[in-house]
Amino acid sequence: MLVKDLSSIVKIIFISVLLIGCMVDERDDPKTKPLEGSGIIEKELFIEIMAEISITEAAHKSRLFLPDNSNEIQLDNYSTIFSSHGVTPEEFEKSHTWWWQHPAAMKSVLQGVTERLNEIEREVNS
Repeated sequence: MLVKDLSSIVKIIFISVLLIGCMVDERDDPKTKPLEGSGIIEKELFIEIMAEISITEAAHKSRLFLPDNSNEIQLDNYSTIFSSHGVTPEEFEKSHTWWWQHPAAMKSVLQGVTERLNEIEREVNS
């Protein structure tokens, strides 16, 4: 009787593991893309914006003495970046949240940002 109960338990566990293993979560797919018309910024544009924001933040943080209105200046810099790409702050925030909720896809975004920053550095140094 004990062997029969153990056999049933093992079968249930095996089937459960198999079903869980077959479930696919789009957040784990590095090729996941936002749906068209969803208001999420597409990958290439998001990479460009993130690279520009990285440069702006690095410049802001590298100053030894910050003026009292440095946060306002930083917000103005963000606004300039967004408007130059035709993006609103709300679209950026929504997109930022979406990309971070899809870590496998976000990894490729971060790699793209790094590559873009390296390109900019090469352009500046040449």
